[in-house]
Amino acid sequence: MTKRIYVLLLGILLLAVGVVPAPLHARALGKQDLQKIQCAQEKMRIMAEFFDVKMPADQKVYTLPDVCGASAGKQVKMPQWFAAELERMDANKVVYVPNEGTYSEADLWRQAFSNVYLFLDRAAKSMDPSQPVVLEQLSRGFVGNRINLMATLDRLNKDLLRGQQLLIMKDSMEGRARAMLSTFELINNEFFSTIESFSSPISQRENKYRQSVMAVVVLSNHLLSQFLGTPIPTYPPDPKIYRTTAAERFFNLILLMLGSALAGLAVYLLLENKRDNILRLLEEYKQKSLVWAEDFNRQFVTIDVKYIVLGTIGLFALFGLFFGLMVGGFTGVFFFLLIVFLGGVISIRVPGAVLDALKKSRGKRVNKQLMDALILLSNSLRSGMDIVQGFELVSKDMLPPIADEFGLVVKNYQLGTPFEQALDGLSDRVESRMLSYIIKAIIIQRQVGGNLTVIFARLVENIREESKLEEKLQAMTAQQKIQSIVVSIMPFVMMLVMFIFNPVQMISFYTSPVGLFVFVFCVIWIGIGMKVLKKMGEVRV
Repeated sequence: MTKRIYVLLLGILLLAVGVVPAPLHARALGKQDLQKIQCAQEKMRIMAEFFDVKMPADQKVYTLPDVCGASAGKQVKMPQWFAAELERMDANKVVYVPNEGTYSEADLWRQAFSNVYLFLDRAAKSMDPSQPVVLEQLSRGFVGNRINLMATLDRLNKDLLRGQQLLIMKDSMEGRARAMLSTFELINNEFFSTIESFSSPISQRENKYRQSVMAVVVLSNHLLSQFLGTPIPTYPPDPKIYRTTAAERFFNLILLMLGSALAGLAVYLLLENKRDNILRLLEEYKQKSLVWAEDFNRQFVTIDVKYIVLGTIGLFALFGLFFGLMVGGFTGVFFFLLIVFLGGVISIRVPGAVLDALKKSRGKRVNKQLMDALILLSNSLRSGMDIVQGFELVSKDMLPPIADEFGLVVKNYQLGTPFEQALDGLSDRVESRMLSYIIKAIIIQRQVGGNLTVIFARLVENIREESKLEEKLQAMTAQQKIQSIVVSIMPFVMMLVMFIFNPVQMISFYTSPVGLFVFVFCVIWIGIGMKVLKKMGEVRV
């Protein structure tokens, strides 16, 4: 009784650890499957011998064996067209392997068929009941078949440059090679499925193994059919297909002119309907342009606003023309008009943006000179001069832009403008918080009295402390500024790199509707990211 319990426990333990005396899933194939495997194996042998350049062409005549069923006894002969093609493929040396020599294109194709033959041979031998099956050894053999096939297909799919001529092996055999390589890729996938079946659950192992092996059989039969079948036509289409008659061209021209006239009429009616609003907007913009021109003059810049507007529209028009030519067709015309319209909308706001940038830039330069100007004013007041003489001294002894601004205040005062009003004009022209404090202090002192020398000394001290604080803040926020620059530049740098390595594919993508949508979408989100990082780095003092 104890012996029986021991044997039973030992059997349960063997089943638990998966140690089975005979691996059953390797015998999943039946007798009919074996015949199909042997038939496909024979066909792969025939294909490999077709590519054997040492074997005479008249000997390449074969009869399919009985295991091929309905096709048994059918004669398979090398096609006549393949004799010259095989000679060309053999002369085409494509790869050199150390310790092995140079392989021709014919050698590579022969290796591919031989790899499939060896795979089928290994699958057939695994069904032999007289030979033990070691799953690890069988799996290792299938892995070797797949590695060899992958290396061969990689070489056949690679285009080579011979001098000025591009060699494309996929165009061999009158175009049949493309279809056959696609079939080989499917066979390669089934090789992997066969290997993967060994690690599947035990309940699924046999079914997966049989399905993958039989898929290789079906695809192997298809390879022979592709080789013996009709080639893929590679000749150009007949030009007569695209010929048109004079009547058709005249009719198309009439339709084009009619469509253009209707589109022009629609635009005219739309503008006529909005005529009053358009005239009002033009008049308002004209008045705004005069204000901008005056503001530019107050910044000591003489420029005509219309040049800024027209220059912006011209830049967008050039970009739209370039983009439209790349896209081509009606879509290119549409994008050209869209970009020009966008440029017109943006150009209306460009003068104001340029003016704000000039004001900020001039204000920063004035701030850098403000402390020296205050010291000079304080010294002039200590020497007995009044504030107007101090302003005149600053305008003569210092450099622009603060010399120009203080000199303009003195000139306005000399022409009869009250000094307080001339100072208000200075505050309007220059965006500087500390300069506004100084002007307010001077105006209050002239109205109620006070010691300007002491006020200037305190302001100089405040400017020094604020400058230190701003420098500290700039150092603390430098990381956010660098991040915003990287966020804005790196996507375009990567796009440029991809354009350099693969310009054809990049141009075809970014000139398609999907590519244009992706580009605009990315630009918008890059702008949002830059704005967010900029706000994170802003600290107001």
